[in-house]
Amino acid sequence: MPHKHPEDRIYTVISGVFYIGPGEGFDETKLTTHAPSSVLVLPGGQRHFHWAKSGDYITQVNAIGPLGLAYIDPANDLRNRPQNPGKSDTLR
Repeated sequence: MPHKHPEDRIYTVISGVFYIGPGEGFDETKLTTHAPSSVLVLPGGQRHFHWAKSGDYITQVNAIGPLGLAYIDPANDLRNRPQNPGKSDTLR
C-alpha cells in the first residue's frame, strides 16, 4: 500500500521483476517495471507503492538512517492492527 520513508533509498533489483509506482493511492497504471540489475533512487518523502505483480522479487535497499516507514492511510499499517492469534493477516 502507498507509503513513504523519510530517508533517501537506493533499490537494486537482485532477482525477479520489481514494480513500483508514485502516488498517494495504489494505481496499477502508474507502475514501472524493473528487471534484475536495475538501480532506482527514491528521494526521502516520495509517496510510492510497490507490487510483486509477476511473482517474488528480491531487492537490496541501501539508505542512511534513521530509517522510517509511514503509510499514507494509517489503516493500511499492520503494526496498528490488533493481533489475532491463529489467523494470518493479508493486505488487500
